[in-house]
Parts: sequence; structure tokens; C-alpha cells
Amino acid sequence: MEKKQTNKSWGVASLVLGIIGLISFFAPYLGLPLSILAVISANKQNKINPTGNAEAGKVLGIIGIVVNTVMLFLIFVAIAVFGWAMFI
Repeated sequence: MEKKQTNKSWGVASLVLGIIGLISFFAPYLGLPLSILAVISANKQNKINPTGNAEAGKVLGIIGIVVNTVMLFLIFVAIAVFGWAMFI
């Protein structure tokens, strides 16, 4: 009998992107796209073969989207209140 090979690469990619996206909350212009890509990769993996890595990546991606969106909002508010001089 031949073993059915399972492809878990999208799930692993989702997990890695979710972790990096969540860690890079201090730079939301980098973390937000990575978190979005984590959710997309998890959905691709779940269509092929659902894995725990894909679920974890999806959860981390969603948390990353929320955290990075809040941080981006806070940066915009800080720029509006204090101006660009605060970041120089």
C-alpha cells in the first residue's frame, strides 16, 4: 500500500508568518501584511488538509491583525497630536 503524502507547507508558513507578524507589532506597516498573509496561508492549508499548524497560524494571524491595527491607529493619533517632530 502506498502512503498518501500530505502537504503541510502552507500550515507551517502560516504559523511562521503569524509568529513574525505578532512579534513585529512595534512596526505595524510590516506586521499587518504578514498577519494577513498568515490567515490566507492557513485558509489554503485548511482546504488541502487541515493541520494544527494552520489553526495556530490562523489564530496568531487574527491576533496580529488586531494588535497591528491598534498600533497603527495609535501611531496615527500620535502624529496628529504631536506632529512628525516626535518621530525624528
